[in-house]
Amino acid sequence: MTPDDRTGRTDTVIAVDLGATNLRVGLVNETGRIERLKVTTLPADLPDAETISDLIIRTIHSLASDEEIGMSAGIGIGSAGPIDSTHTSIVHPPNIPLDIIPLSDPISAAFNLPVLLINDCFAGLLGEACFGEGTGSKNFVYVTMSTGIGAGIIANGKILTGRSGNAGEIGHLFVDSDYNLTCGCGRKGHWEGYASGRFLPRFYHEWLKKNGWDSGDQQIHSARDVFDAIREEQGSEKCGFIHELGRLNGRGISDLIVAYEPDTIVFDGSVVLNNQDLIIPLIEQYADRYLPMPRLTVSSLSGFAPLLGSSVIARGYETRFGSLE
Repeated sequence: MTPDDRTGRTDTVIAVDLGATNLRVGLVNETGRIERLKVTTLPADLPDAETISDLIIRTIHSLASDEEIGMSAGIGIGSAGPIDSTHTSIVHPPNIPLDIIPLSDPISAAFNLPVLLINDCFAGLLGEACFGEGTGSKNFVYVTMSTGIGAGIIANGKILTGRSGNAGEIGHLFVDSDYNLTCGCGRKGHWEGYASGRFLPRFYHEWLKKNGWDSGDQQIHSARDVFDAIREEQGSEKCGFIHELGRLNGRGISDLIVAYEPDTIVFDGSVVLNNQDLIIPLIEQYADRYLPMPRLTVSSLSGFAPLLGSSVIARGYETRFGSLE
């Protein structure tokens, strides 16, 4: 059986959500029900690209029997990008310490199944469009704030993919020239270099230093540490950091509003899902009002939008929102 021959297969697919920190693999049916799920953390030490493809292959084997795998309709992968133009590999990812990571070919060879690969933000966008907060909207933006920051955009009912399928790399919007912090891509002033889970602790320390404070006995090593400190400092001068963060987040969202004029912006990713009470109100406060403010909402899919979107793409790059090939 060739990878393109889907005759006699079930409506269940294998969906993969590969982030910079975690790997999720699920068996998902066509209604979006996750029938089985495995979640694992990527190893801190990634000596080569095969480490990632082998981990995905082993996780799929642990999730389903050989018969179940063989009868599935295909494998869809939503991955932290950028993705190459042939939809087979990750290339130069800023948040994974490897240069090129082939995925489609080794995984297809392992299972003799078609493997379709897209940017994880497009996967999240599809998940929301088909099963979540974007249902019924023809103009909405999906924003994920996690290890990195990215977006997927539907405008007038069509997904905007860009030349090579990597449109929506909004983490590299320029939002600041005061702190001049370096992003993971090597350039300065990018949104991701301040407000992503990876770089929030550094931004917090730089803000303290600029204002003449030090972190004292605080151990601030993660985004969670930053927001715990913010909650502890409410009412003190140090809580001003959340307004500085809100100002930069508001600047990034303002750029999205004037660029795409959405009616809805859906937020996802651990940074927002765990701290929406601190993040969303300040975005609303600091965002420009040059164009009408869209509805700002948080994903109701419990962090599974990219996995669900990967299940959609496993059935083919042609979607009702246009082609992602």
